Amino acid sequence: MNSQWKIEVYRSWDEVDDAQFLKRWMDLLQTATDANVFAHPVLIKTWTDLYRKQQDISPLYCIAESNDATIFLPLVMWRRNWKNAFIKSITSSGYSDYDYHDPLVVGHLSTEMMHLFWQSIIDAANKGDLGSFDTAEFSGIRITGKQSGWKQSENCPYADLRQYKDYEQMFSGLSKNLRKDINKRKRQLNNLGEITFHVYEISELKQAIEGFPAFMREHEKKWPRAYKAPGFHESLLKNALPEGLVHYSQLRVDDRPISWELGFRYKDKAYSYMPVYLDYYRKYSPGKIHLSYLLEDCIKKGIGIFDFMRGDESYKTEWTSDQLSLYRYDMAGRGLSSHMRVTAQGMLNRIKNKASKHYVMVMFLNNYVQEVLNYQLFID
Repeated sequence: MNSQWKIEVYRSWDEVDDAQFLKRWMDLLQTATDANVFAHPVLIKTWTDLYRKQQDISPLYCIAESNDATIFLPLVMWRRNWKNAFIKSITSSGYSDYDYHDPLVVGHLSTEMMHLFWQSIIDAANKGDLGSFDTAEFSGIRITGKQSGWKQSENCPYADLRQYKDYEQMFSGLSKNLRKDINKRKRQLNNLGEITFHVYEISELKQAIEGFPAFMREHEKKWPRAYKAPGFHESLLKNALPEGLVHYSQLRVDDRPISWELGFRYKDKAYSYMPVYLDYYRKYSPGKIHLSYLLEDCIKKGIGIFDFMRGDESYKTEWTSDQLSLYRYDMAGRGLSSHMRVTAQGMLNRIKNKASKHYVMVMFLNNYVQEVLNYQLFID
């Protein structure tokens, strides 16, 4: 491990749930130079509190110190079941449910010091200081080291609202076709009923929860293959709306919701997380209209950045030409048993992507993987 960074690893839920640890975490968050909402204890604890009931995960929360600088990187060890070949993975708290996994950085760090931090984490993993693993994944990272293994993964469009004095100025800068379409669709919707834009306040948590299943049903229809951990998004709403972190809004026609957006707000940034609309109203472009209200609301409230997050879909890039890049670094565990489990996982994933008629083959591979585990000590 690089001697310029001293890393302490917290490995039990009792440690990271302790009130003193959470206070230190909040202090780091509030002092960090460029913290994003997904590093907030409320959001990460919402994810870990739910997933540790459903999955076998344990914390690997790393706090690195060097001179006057501190870095906090909350990782987890995830021990998967037979459907994933019993893979042991080191990954970020929040995994794919959250978009950004940058560590919290307190103090000014040079590019070289960030490089040495990541090298210390990589060295710790290779030496077994983070425990035995088959795969390790550092994803959703904006500021990387200079290691050759870093790869650009996704782009995240965002709108810089600080340059506009009001929404009208921003709207006038959009393409002519987009402006015409939004104005036309608004007129058409107004012929059906009164358009209203509603943002749920902290005092409306009960009402937000009552109507939330309708939003989740529509999202499931739109993205039927997207995995959603049971109860996770409901927990986000319950835990983070009272803290002012979740921003939940609806576009309504005569008080009937036709479009929803579950997003986040933190400091001067807005994050668009889960938008969806009723397919019946598709021809009226409710998503675009809803987005126009969201951006107008942000400018009125002094939000400086509207982050569309992962994926550079055309509906996002219509609103901005700005984007940031995300990177990932993947590691493989050492030893033949790790290699065999990763290989078996690849085979299982290919089969799971096909029809259920391959059930017998899946069970065969399950037995195969169990045999690998039985002989693991001899193999390694």
